[in-house]
Amino acid sequence: MAVPSSSISTQIPVESGPSLKLLGVLAEFLIRRRILLSGIMFGLLIAGDVAFGAKPHDLVNFRDPLSVVGGLLVVSGLALRSWAVGILRKDQELTTTGPYRLIRNPLYVGSFLMMFGFCALINDAYNIAFILGPMLLIYILKVRQEERVLSAKFPAQWSEYAKSTPRFFPRPARVSLTADWRAAQWMRSREYQALGTTILALVAIKVWHLV
Repeated sequence: MAVPSSSISTQIPVESGPSLKLLGVLAEFLIRRRILLSGIMFGLLIAGDVAFGAKPHDLVNFRDPLSVVGGLLVVSGLALRSWAVGILRKDQELTTTGPYRLIRNPLYVGSFLMMFGFCALINDAYNIAFILGPMLLIYILKVRQEERVLSAKFPAQWSEYAKSTPRFFPRPARVSLTADWRAAQWMRSREYQALGTTILALVAIKVWHLV
């Protein structure tokens, strides 16, 4: 997706009728508060894991398949996000190079890769169910909303781009890894916060495993 959540309007068209209006208000609330809500829910799930004595997998046990898969998913998701953020030119153009040539939503796909990676490390089925349930629903709503905004903002480009580029699952394509990636853009988008948070989370999992 060429424009991140922080750079577009979050208004959702509200249909007539009380029930549809209520659903529209609820959807808008979930989209606006998705980061806070997901943080709260993941916090509660992890607190439950700790309370019931669950133990995460050891990050550095390379003989443990879940440790390896979890670590690779987290690193891959973070790398995909950083790649996409450094190329994105929000509010300036419809970005179609780099990871945006493969999929329309590399930032969200990267986030989900990271979430699945942490779930593999923690090894709790309830966490995976949360991602495939409420989290997936909220982000599908967000993606559909952003697509409406982009199709209105870039009508000449959006139709062809949407036809040729999948939302989430890439098709083989020739892609430039650099594609005008800019560190300044990466900094302006504050992607360093995601990097720092990920490092802290991995350290916390390691400490949790040792306790």
